[in-house]
Amino acid sequence: MKNFLLICFTFCMVQAINAQVSISAGTGFLRGFQSEKSFFGIHAGLELPRNNDVTLYGRVGQYFAQNEDQASTALVTAQDFTTVPYQLQVNYFSSFNYTTLEGGTRYYIGNDYDSGFSGYGGSNFMLAFNTVKRDYEKTDITGMYEWEGQYQTGGNEETEGRIISFALGLQGGLKYTFPGTGTVYFDISAQYAIAGVGNNETANNTNLYSPLYFIFNVGFRKDLY
Repeated sequence: MKNFLLICFTFCMVQAINAQVSISAGTGFLRGFQSEKSFFGIHAGLELPRNNDVTLYGRVGQYFAQNEDQASTALVTAQDFTTVPYQLQVNYFSSFNYTTLEGGTRYYIGNDYDSGFSGYGGSNFMLAFNTVKRDYEKTDITGMYEWEGQYQTGGNEETEGRIISFALGLQGGLKYTFPGTGTVYFDISAQYAIAGVGNNETANNTNLYSPLYFIFNVGFRKDLY
């Protein structure tokens, strides 16, 4: 599903290419308002000018997984009724990442889109894909029993889950264009997920998900004619 949407997103942007298009790439980090972690990542995008001061843009971002600081505990049950002890408590840490697809309109203030120093801002939308993974310890909380192969987690406690959310937001930034070379830029966006769905309890019970998050990016843009 994620790969299909990525292909469609890229195809739509390519179809919109006119006499001028810009490609960009860079790095940055994402921080959830209610999250205890910042997620380092990379991004790549396209920008299409409608005129000297207004552009359409699209961007793909990958923000790499972080682990929760505090361990959680799950109850595992023996596969054989004769196993003693029949149940154990096992600690695990959850990891969480972001893959983002965003697009919107930018309005440039000061110099034009492709010249000099200027600021920009505008509204955008975003599809975010999160993968949640549980990394269970090999032994129970006492350290006495190895449980893998003899015990199993509960039916609603899968080792991996996914969240898909749709967000709306605002973006603002600064850029400087070096004639004949390209453009360096820095921007910040604030996103609020108005719809987010996890596919199982593992996805819905992570502490690293936040419906409100901020993205800070820096990068380089090359204008193609």
